[in-house]
Amino acid sequence: MPNLPVPNHDTLRSWLEQSQIEYFLCGSCEGLHLPQLQEINGIYDAKIEIEGEFVYLSASIEIRPTGLMTAFAKMSELNSQYPTLKIFVEMVDDTLPRILLCHNLALTPGISPDQFHFFVSDCIEQMSQAAKEIEALNVVFYGEEEEPEQPSPPVQSAVIMH
Repeated sequence: MPNLPVPNHDTLRSWLEQSQIEYFLCGSCEGLHLPQLQEINGIYDAKIEIEGEFVYLSASIEIRPTGLMTAFAKMSELNSQYPTLKIFVEMVDDTLPRILLCHNLALTPGISPDQFHFFVSDCIEQMSQAAKEIEALNVVFYGEEEEPEQPSPPVQSAVIMH
């Protein structure tokens, strides 16, 4: 069995370029962000990063707090439809809840450029399909899409006559 390389971030960048998969660096993390996924309606962040002994590809979809029950109810079905993805709801105190779509690939005993290309292409395809299903649930938060509160009509003071 040939020795396969254990890639680092520079190797991943090179392999993405060879595969003609567009990416960018954001400056606040080491992830390689994928505009091809971020352009899909609902996905606000998608990136590839190395953590420990794995390369991860993840995508995040912010959801409306009022859509949490619907999102939770759909999790089992989504996870069984996309068995290679891990799909779950993440709730952090100071941000909107979000649905995370994740996949990982072990770096050891090494991976080939073709294996990495297949991993990324397969993830993009599956995450695209899953994101469309999540969008159909009408739980996605699109920024300022929620109806702003309408100002109350002015209160008319009652005239009291003696």
